[in-house]
Amino acid sequence: MCGIFGIVAKEGNIAQKLLIIARRLQYRGYDSLGLATYLNGKIDLRKDMGTVESVVESLKLDKMKGNIGIGQLRWSTFGRPSTLNAQPHFDCDKDMVGAHNGNIVSFYQSKENLEKYGHTIISQNDGEICVHAVEEHYDTEKDMVKGIIGGIKEMEGSFAFVCFHKDTPEKIYAVKMGSSLVVGIGEDEHYVASDLPSILPLTNKYVPLNDGEIIELTADSYRIFSAKDGKEIVREPRVTDLSAEDAVKGEYDYFLTKEIHEQVEATEQLAFGLESDILDDLVDKLAEAEMAFLVGCGSSLNACNVGSYYLNNLAGVMSIPVIGGRFFEEFKNYKPSKNTVILCVSQSGETKDIINTINFAKPEGYHILGMINVPGSTVERMSEAYAYIGAGIERSVPATKTYTNQVVLFLILAARIGYKKGIISDKEFVSLKEEIHNLPKLVEKTIKDCNQKAKQLAMELSEIDAMSLLGYGVTHGVALEGALKIREINYISAEAMYSSEFKHGPLSIVEDGYPVIYVVAPKDKYYVTSHLSEVECRDGRPIVIGEHIKGLDKHVKPGDYFEIPKSSQLISPILAVIPLQLLALYMSIERGIDPDYPRNLSKTLTVD
Repeated sequence: MCGIFGIVAKEGNIAQKLLIIARRLQYRGYDSLGLATYLNGKIDLRKDMGTVESVVESLKLDKMKGNIGIGQLRWSTFGRPSTLNAQPHFDCDKDMVGAHNGNIVSFYQSKENLEKYGHTIISQNDGEICVHAVEEHYDTEKDMVKGIIGGIKEMEGSFAFVCFHKDTPEKIYAVKMGSSLVVGIGEDEHYVASDLPSILPLTNKYVPLNDGEIIELTADSYRIFSAKDGKEIVREPRVTDLSAEDAVKGEYDYFLTKEIHEQVEATEQLAFGLESDILDDLVDKLAEAEMAFLVGCGSSLNACNVGSYYLNNLAGVMSIPVIGGRFFEEFKNYKPSKNTVILCVSQSGETKDIINTINFAKPEGYHILGMINVPGSTVERMSEAYAYIGAGIERSVPATKTYTNQVVLFLILAARIGYKKGIISDKEFVSLKEEIHNLPKLVEKTIKDCNQKAKQLAMELSEIDAMSLLGYGVTHGVALEGALKIREINYISAEAMYSSEFKHGPLSIVEDGYPVIYVVAPKDKYYVTSHLSEVECRDGRPIVIGEHIKGLDKHVKPGDYFEIPKSSQLISPILAVIPLQLLALYMSIERGIDPDYPRNLSKTLTVD
């Protein structure tokens, strides 16, 4: 979820304005920051890991001089977090500097080709590939637009790229090839950034860009070119009257709606972790573990339930999900071996129950690992190894994209560990990798296919005061998460449990029309069919979420089967949570409840 930006002005030093944009892009998530400015024939490039404020202070970014500059907040995909891998990057001759947002999926092939052309690539970051690819063609063409057009042909992926060259010190260039990018029109200065909200403190006048377009900016002009053939495109600026918060919401009425849709981009950013070295430390430590406790709270705990299935079944790592506030009481007399780990899963990285667990467990000899979303958080600092889920900031209290990316990261970790240990064959790993890379498209299709059905069902269930959600095997954690979503923004009793347990007592609650939602993975038809029948024959209302399974549809009304795209036993539970998120959202709207700010709740809980 990196963020790129740039400014070109007629006069004055622009460092402070670059930092205004940088601070407003922090919500996207990041692990490093860099700026590059130009003055008197020299490019000044400064970058490092850390928060915006810590890097500004240590590198004096606010003192940088020049009237042209670019910057980037990086969230690591290719290349672990480091100063070397931070962006922007120089080209070979240090005549050009550039930064990107997105993924160059042809990273290794493009790197090999560019090195054959004579380029020296010093980082493991795919953003550097963009700079050298453009350099390769600019050195021949001596034209930046042509250089960018040629450079794009060297790469595959979904990205945006911004750069400037010493040969044209009054111009910034950028290209949009799948990742978000917008141009801002100021007075005697122009801006480019990954999103509109980041430039609103500087201007309300903007030019939207479409995929496959190149922008050339000077302080008082802009030109748009086709990235296909270089033809110029005419587009007039627009003026927005949106507030900063409304601009962040964009076309959506609620942050929760927006963040459900942002799961497409969030999973896309994470899906390429299978090829990245940033997970190496975490993979190695989990692969060596004799026992792994997965500790989380709320949605993070539900992700741990799905994650334990992945780690146990794919990676051969004995994994037990544990409530954060329960670990001390449950395991205070357990003596860990030298290879016992605790993987602390926390969206904020500041959850008090998790930090209490670490404070107890670390002196006892547990190895502490972290799965977090916020760089520089307490859990990160207390962990031996950690990984970011890279979902960007969630403004709505209910977790959506952070939960989903936690589950995706668990799957990626399990796949890599299983492959490393020889449990997963070469063929199986390649197949699983393809499935994970295809996940964003499936997420997008699931949202599209289930949205209207969720609205209809929400209207029908708007008056109920109780329901049950059941999962089996890998979908148990999904049912738990769905129930949590419905409870927290609808203020009703939504109980989740393992579906085979429903007959051991809770079945007594079923009466005419009582809704019971079953989350079903493709291979679990045999078990779930009988569980569905138990509700159906007692006049309850069974509702199914899963891909189409012949036979199951006979037990539910047509409108009560939420079909998700066909995938696999491992991918299906990631998709299955989306209809539940949508249902919870629309039920709360029907009930007149603001889904972004449910009563009594806080986004980050730092109390016992």
